[in-house]
Amino acid sequence: MSSDGHPETRTPLLGSRQEVERAGMRPTSSSFQDKSGGVASFVTSIFRGGLFSPPTLTYDPLVLLLNHDEEGERDRLTEKWKDNKLQELNFVGVVAALLANVLTSTGSWPNLLQPGTTTPWVVRTCWFCGIAFALASVLTAADQTIRLHRMAGHRDGLLLIRQSLRTKDRVIVGTEWKYRPRQMQVYAWQLGVLLLSGSVACMMSGMVFLVWSAVVEDIVRGVGFGDNGKVAVIFTVVALATAVIFIIGQATLYRPLPKGGDIEDAE
Repeated sequence: MSSDGHPETRTPLLGSRQEVERAGMRPTSSSFQDKSGGVASFVTSIFRGGLFSPPTLTYDPLVLLLNHDEEGERDRLTEKWKDNKLQELNFVGVVAALLANVLTSTGSWPNLLQPGTTTPWVVRTCWFCGIAFALASVLTAADQTIRLHRMAGHRDGLLLIRQSLRTKDRVIVGTEWKYRPRQMQVYAWQLGVLLLSGSVACMMSGMVFLVWSAVVEDIVRGVGFGDNGKVAVIFTVVALATAVIFIIGQATLYRPLPKGGDIEDAE
């Protein structure tokens, strides 16, 4: 028995798909293999492979580092996961702070509404929610960074990290007992990115509501479809084009990964 409670016998990391399902473990990459047909499933897989809970890029590494037969390899994989996560949190924290700064300066933006007109409540709500999301993303990134540093500073830091990631009890997979990552841990370590994405969505929604509110006000006042209408149309076209380019970029980077995290390098 090692310090992680693993037997020192070498066995396959995971059993067959049927064994995994019987054990209650989530078969990774199933969305890539079982639902490869259909445009909706493809689009969903694209986004899940980038920002939102990609199974083979977040779940599989945890399964590997929790269940490798050799303790030294478990430590190496845990160290690698920790370093990569710290870099990710640092990037998310910086971007979220910059976005929060942009949102707090919305009061100085050029106003499309008539002088003395109050900004519509929908616009203010979107921007205030965006600020809240951005600040929460910064705080989450800082909190998780500090937690990782403090756990890593312990004498048995790598073991402590693994124990915090895994379920309390093991499940039977084939003929071996295996740990699986705690589901809430898998999503908790992605909260920073999720909150940052929410902040961006709120900011863009507020801008769309602002430009079209000015158009509606002009029409109500009898001015018609004037300069504000041109601004609204051009901005909407650019925003939609940006969204399409973003989706194309996600599709270009998308690649189904094999189940279990074992990737072969073809000669």
